[in-house]
This record gives sequence, structure tokens and C-alpha cells, in this order.
Amino acid sequence: MSSRRSPQSGAPYDGGLMLPHATRTGSVPVDGRRSAAPEADRPSGRTPTLTGPGEQGTLRSRGLAGGLRMFVRPALDKMPATDVSLGRLRALTSGAGRAAALETTNDWSSDGPVPGLWVGRKRFFHSDKVIFHIHGGGFTFGSPWSHKALASRMASETGVPVFLPDYRLAPEHPHPAATEDTLAGWEWLLSMGFRAQDIVVAGDSAGGNLALQLVAALGAKQAAMPAGVVLLSPWVDLDFTDMTARDRTRKDPFLALGLAELCRRQYAPGVDPDDPAISPINHVPSPDWPPFLIQCGGEEIFCGGIEKLAERFAEHGVRHEFQLWPHQFHVFQVFHPLVPEAKLAVRDIGSFVRGCLRS
Repeated sequence: MSSRRSPQSGAPYDGGLMLPHATRTGSVPVDGRRSAAPEADRPSGRTPTLTGPGEQGTLRSRGLAGGLRMFVRPALDKMPATDVSLGRLRALTSGAGRAAALETTNDWSSDGPVPGLWVGRKRFFHSDKVIFHIHGGGFTFGSPWSHKALASRMASETGVPVFLPDYRLAPEHPHPAATEDTLAGWEWLLSMGFRAQDIVVAGDSAGGNLALQLVAALGAKQAAMPAGVVLLSPWVDLDFTDMTARDRTRKDPFLALGLAELCRRQYAPGVDPDDPAISPINHVPSPDWPPFLIQCGGEEIFCGGIEKLAERFAEHGVRHEFQLWPHQFHVFQVFHPLVPEAKLAVRDIGSFVRGCLRS
């Protein structure tokens, strides 16, 4: 099985660029040209796997992954578990996000129960549709500012604004504060006049966890669902068994296992990692849930849990498309200015979101 882009396909060809292995079930909305077509309408079955010398990304993506593995990962491994280190990490991530999207219009809102950042072109702010993006950062760092650049790109691809809630972080505010704020942010958007069917929920890493918690909570209340959900490298399983085994076999370029363990302890001290309230992989999915687009990097230690999530969705009839991007790392979409695969992945996000909002 090969997913190499054909030069005759009519789509841009970047030598060596690999499209993701993709599977889908049900009717998943799309709009416009797709960057990656699903290989088959079939359950994921914990597949596909990455095999063979050709299953690798572009030179730029492999070079970036190698640099992260050589320089960033060791620094994160050695970072002491102190308040000072956490403060520096928060400042670094927020500063990087601001610098990468200086040209983007933004508007800070403190009107609702959860403050947040509106991102996009000024004309987008008059839209009756919105992307509700929940940022990642292991529940302990990250902010709307750290994810401003990614949100800006998503807004450009879809033509609608992105709202990034500034939910409370651990250890100052442990579980369930982040989940409560996510639900409150959703309810506030509804109170502002947005209809549920005009909202797409998105989340990366820990934000993907919270996005799933939101959908599960709405399902339990039989409340109106969003038009669709985008999950980027979602941290859906807070049990470390599979992650530890994967990292021992081949080190994740970006995610430090020790830092992830520290984040879990600070986020949910004393909570069973199998509790669905913190590990949404253990919720029972419903075919009444909205359609999902799930993107995962083949090099990341969260890969096993994300594959399992796609399998559970297939088993329970949840409409979804699962994309496993060869040789990519955790939330690689953030590097869309540098990595060709990231640009294609964000284009697929745009196609999915537009399809959901126009269905």
C-alpha cells in the first residue's frame, strides 16, 4: 500500500511528500479540493501502520523532527519539575505564538464566564459561524496566545473566526476546572447567538481531550451538538503503559515522557487514569455524535491512544476520518509555515470545517 502523491493527480507535488494513511466511516463532510483522500470507507482496525523505507516525510519535516529530537527533547527531559520551570514554559509558548502571528487581527474578550481570544481577519468577526478551539499544553501551560498562529491559519482556511478560551490551568486549578471552563465557554457562545450547528469544536493535545469531554457531556444531556469536531494529536488516554513502550522503542521527537507524567499528576492528582472524566478514550461513543476529523503524527507517543479512539469510533458508528501522517510529530500542524505536510493537513482541516458548516 502506497500513499505517495501522483504527479498526475492534479494536486501540487512536493518531491518526497507523503500523504497520510487515512480511513473513514460514514459520511464525513468535505468542501473543496482535499489535500488527502481517504483510502477506503472502512474501520481503522488499529491500522494503518508505518512500514517500509518509503514511509517518511519530506526532507524539511524529517530535518525538523531530527532537530527537535536532538535539541528540544533532551532539554525537556532535563527540565526540573518546579514552579519556575513551569513559568518559563508558559512564557516561552505564549511568546512564540504571539511572534508567529503578529499580522493577525485579534480581539480579547472578557464578556463571558471564560475570557478568550478572537482570531481572524476583522471581517470574519461579523460571521454567524465560529470555530471553538481549545488549546493544548498538558493542562498546565499553553494559552490563547500560544495558539494564535495556528488559529490564524485555521481562520484563513475557513473564512470564519476562531475563539480560543483561556481556561484555567493546573496545578493552580486542577481537574475538573478545565472541563468546567470548556463547557462554560460553549454555553457562552450559544448565549451570544451562535447556533450549535454553526460551531465547529477543535482541540489539540490536551485541548483535544477537553473537546471530547465537551461532546460526551452534551451527549449525556441530549443537548444540541456542534457541526463537527477537529482533533489534532489529542491526548485521549492518560494511562502511560502504551506511551512508555513506544518511547522506549523510539523516542518521541517532541513529547517528553517525564513532562507528560508531571502534567498528569498536576492536572488530576489522585484520579484513576482510566476514569473517563480525564481519559475520554474510555467514554462510550455514540453514533449521534457529530463528525470528527482526527489527525495524528506517526512519530508521537500518543499515537496508540489515538488509533484506539479511531477504532472505537468505527465500532460504535461515529462518523469520522482518521489521518495518520507518516514521520510527523506531535501537533505538527503548528509548523505550517515550514513543513509541507503541515500545510496540507491544515488545508484538510479547512475542507472539513467548511463542509460541516455548509451541511
